[in-house]
Order: sequence, then structure tokens, then C-alpha cells
Amino acid sequence: MSKILLTILSLSIVSLHSATISARYDISFSIFGKIGEANVRYEHDDRFYYIYVDAGLIGAAASMANNRREVHESFGIIKEGLLIPELYKKTRTSDHRHEESYFVPMPNKSIQKFRFREENIYSSHFDLSKMSYIKEKSVKKSSSLKKLPYRANNDLLSLFFNINSILNDIPEGKRKIEHAIGARNDKGEIIITNPAGKKRRELAELMPNNENRLITVVVDQDIFKSGQGELYLNLDKDHLAIDAMLKDVLLFGDVKGKRVWIKGSLE
Repeated sequence: MSKILLTILSLSIVSLHSATISARYDISFSIFGKIGEANVRYEHDDRFYYIYVDAGLIGAAASMANNRREVHESFGIIKEGLLIPELYKKTRTSDHRHEESYFVPMPNKSIQKFRFREENIYSSHFDLSKMSYIKEKSVKKSSSLKKLPYRANNDLLSLFFNINSILNDIPEGKRKIEHAIGARNDKGEIIITNPAGKKRRELAELMPNNENRLITVVVDQDIFKSGQGELYLNLDKDHLAIDAMLKDVLLFGDVKGKRVWIKGSLE
């Protein structure tokens, strides 16, 4: 699965309030049309929450990305209307299986990162008795455990479900650096900007069906080598993403996400 799908979805369903909601987004590129889709589900009771994101590519895009698929999950508690993660897990599958699990024992404690990789190794040899090449497959497994060098109150999913409280602290034209478990840079940093002036007008032209709830997010991820990974978001009155655009993705240009289905309520 492409990380573009993960990023769009992890930034797409955002809420300050406890709720149950599901949504689906189509991912498209102007030349190829629809290249993938992603589904998200948010479940909760009065104390605990669970976020599940499943994203995948289709057609030529899937072939170019080796049919990769990603599932991201966030488990945690709800306290004073905010989601507080205790476990964040990412699973990527294609010709290999790669899992990353991040454990947060309690607030202000070191985040433990566990990685597991299962890789298929292909080889071939010539069999003289059959006068043909024989293909063989073996499996290589590896794992590691380490502490992350930063503290974070959110992971990549819970951060954007808590976006309302973050946006309240960002005036127009200003930005704020947040930390999120799962961000690829060494500091776990994500930059959220509330654009003003020319930048806001440009976003309004790119995503015209808006109510002036437009933000940009820089996610330092390996998103098809998309530079810094600058994501534009058009939010509705409940701060749920209507549209999303990831700029300058290698081989694709600008990739767009559009909400095509939603079920549930934030009330």
C-alpha cells in the first residue's frame, strides 16, 4: 500500500469529541484517475477508543508499488474529550510483511518501538535432470526493540482526531510543531499551519467547495518521495476532511483524496 493513502486517511477523520464514525475516500491522480481507496473506522465507549485505517492501491498504481497495503491501528483511552494513545501499530504487506508497534506505558515515559520484518527471498538454480530452472522461496525474519528519543502525547492517528484542540492554538498565518508517534523523523515532528493571505487563496482555488477551513500539514514520511510531504486539507464544520491533496508526489504529481461516503455522527 502506498503511504499516500495512509497519510490522507490519518489526517482525514478528525474530532475533539467522542464518537463512532466510518468513512471511505477515493484517491485519484488526474492522468490515471482513481488509483486507490482507503477506509477508516473509529470505535469507542466512555473510556476507550480504537482507530482502524486500511488503505490500498488499485490498477497500475498497485503494480508500481508492488501491491503494497497498509493497516494502521491506534488503541487508547479517552480523557476529557481527548484521545490518549497507549499502542500504535502499523502493518505493511507486499512481498514481505513489516510490522511496527509503539507502546506508551504511561504519560511522559519512554516510547518503546518494536519492529518485525518477514521477507520472502527468491532464488533459482538450473536442474540438469529436468533441464529447467527451479525457483525456490525462503523466508527471512528479523526483529528489534528500541526506545524513541522523544516524548509524544499523540500518534499519527490520534493527533488528527484531536485536531480541534490544536487548531485553537494556531492563529491564521502561524504554524505549530506537534510530536506524533510513528512520524519518521528523529524528533517525531509534524508541522501544522493555518495559512493566511495568498496561501489561503491558493488553497481555496485548489479546493473550491470549502467554508474557509483550510490547513496544511507537513508529514516527514517516505510518501512516494514527495519532498517534505506537504498535505493540504479542506475541513467541514466538524473538522472532518472533505478533500485532501498531497503535493509533488514522485511519478504522480499532485495526488487527491475525496470523501465519497461517511456514516455515523460526532454528536
